[in-house]
Amino acid sequence: MHKRIVEKSLKTLDAERANYFNDVVGYLEELPQTADFPNLVYLTLKDILDIAPTYIEKKAFALLLLKFVTHHQVQLQKIIYDKKYLYDPSCLRDVTNLLINAIVDQTIKGYEDGLIETGEANVQKYTYPYRVIDLVDPDDEEEMERALEEDRRKQAAYTGPERRKR
Repeated sequence: MHKRIVEKSLKTLDAERANYFNDVVGYLEELPQTADFPNLVYLTLKDILDIAPTYIEKKAFALLLLKFVTHHQVQLQKIIYDKKYLYDPSCLRDVTNLLINAIVDQTIKGYEDGLIETGEANVQKYTYPYRVIDLVDPDDEEEMERALEEDRRKQAAYTGPERRKR
């Protein structure tokens, strides 16, 4: 029933964001903690739908939202039961901005840990004359040994100046 709070707002989002937050709502419905204060959970979600980053995993987002609402329950209730909220629902942002900051922090941490795929191409550069060991997986011991042997042969045959340091 409380899910209706966000349904209308979800329809105004682009398809990618709407799919992401529909999945978040699905996770929220499965979690028993949501039933403790569903109006606060869905009001908070509704308030941040248009600005929340969507890079963290959907379940993690739902859990972070529940943790936030549990921690800031009194502040949220104080605002939604205030007359000012009836005339200006954006006043909830005073508190929900803290959630946005937490989501951004978790997104940055995920990026730094390599958990978020950015779509950037991996570029590897090799200088000539390249060494065979540059092109081998360092974890494959047999292949590395073979490459070291081939590199020693090539270095012995090379008569030009050495431009690279080992």
